[in-house]
Amino acid sequence: MQRLLLAAACAVALTIGAGAASAQEDDVGREANGIFPFPYETFDLENGLRVYLIQAGAPGQIAYVTMVRTGSRDEVEEGKSGFAHFFEHMMFRGTEKYPNYDGITEQLGAARNASTSDDWTRYYLVASTEYLAKIVDLESDRFQNLKYAEPAFRTEAGAILGEYQNSAYSPFAVLNREIRELVWKMHTYRHSTIGFEADVRAMPEGFDYSRSFYDRFYRPDNSILLVVGDFDPAEAERLIREHYGDWKPGHQAPKVPAEPPQEGERKKVVEYPGRTLPIVTINYRAPAWSATDELAVATELLGPVAFGPNSEIYRKLVIEEQRVQFLQPNFELQRDPTIVSIAAMVSDPADVDAVRAELLGAVEKARTELVDPKLLEDTKSNQKYGFLMGLETALGTAFSLTQPIISTGGIEAVNDYYRMLDGITPELVQKAAQEILVESGRSLVTLVQGGES
Repeated sequence: MQRLLLAAACAVALTIGAGAASAQEDDVGREANGIFPFPYETFDLENGLRVYLIQAGAPGQIAYVTMVRTGSRDEVEEGKSGFAHFFEHMMFRGTEKYPNYDGITEQLGAARNASTSDDWTRYYLVASTEYLAKIVDLESDRFQNLKYAEPAFRTEAGAILGEYQNSAYSPFAVLNREIRELVWKMHTYRHSTIGFEADVRAMPEGFDYSRSFYDRFYRPDNSILLVVGDFDPAEAERLIREHYGDWKPGHQAPKVPAEPPQEGERKKVVEYPGRTLPIVTINYRAPAWSATDELAVATELLGPVAFGPNSEIYRKLVIEEQRVQFLQPNFELQRDPTIVSIAAMVSDPADVDAVRAELLGAVEKARTELVDPKLLEDTKSNQKYGFLMGLETALGTAFSLTQPIISTGGIEAVNDYYRMLDGITPELVQKAAQEILVESGRSLVTLVQGGES
């Protein structure tokens, strides 16, 4: 749910599935020599809903995925953070036609869930192909006709406060909030997906606002529908046109404030009230995701090449000297200009300054020396392999397309991205380091156990 490095610090970084424009697409798209291997059809309804029908995945199964291009970045009103995540929960409350959404999907034997990020909210349902007509009816109904009364709203808002309290005080969550608030002064990436604590606590009083949020953002011209799996595309298109055609457009895009340039290094030491080993983080301002900007693509390669498991600094600090419990680069880019980060949990609190100095030394090396060409090629291969491995299932295929869909409104950027990635040279990686890893755009945030700063 959180994209910043703290959320990724204890996990393997997700491979960014990205993309490319298909040069020869009519009704069916699959570009020769492109990385995306599956045939697909795409069409737009008059109301702005874009639909992709992708033939991929297990026989007899479909993944039905609706992506709403709204996340916590869109929460621009003061005191109203957290509502994108709130609707991740509320969308399961049912409609007048289908008041028991969970009961119906259980009868279908369907797996269903949702998730929210800074940039999007994503809903999925995986079921047998035989239920396609029922699924189209069910999903189209809830996206057009969600219905809930104020008592149900208050109940869900209270549950979200409980979720916040259960997760908000881990070392990583605390550090995540502190980094956001240090780095961003204007942009809405300043608050986490779940929202500021004060806003979450006030949420039960926001019933009327919740209805306006749904009306503004849950519109066809702000949504992308993917049907992936084993199904009849002609029948799927017929059903979708029938059930979604009356969905009224009217997305009201918020004016997300641009973050002004950072003009100097920022530093902060955060004292954690519980027990923890120190966590050193180094954060740099970075561009938005792009499939065609070589600097953006080179930046995403820079992280794993310079600080990943096969890097010199990783071998030294993690494997040979065992001075850090983990070393995690997060160089995934977002819809808007963001940050890239390096995080390390230090084994000995007395070693914090020295470990930070080692990491800054690795940063300087990335700026002044060319990366090993073989390591770069191996990293490219790993990125492509990770993307292709994500296509093993229908749902995995849909999820692998999330980044280009949210950033560009479609999946066509997939092939462009990997063509650009193939052309990244050691010189381009160094250029990215020289332009991104600069002191004036750096924020150093260190979390320590209370009383150790």
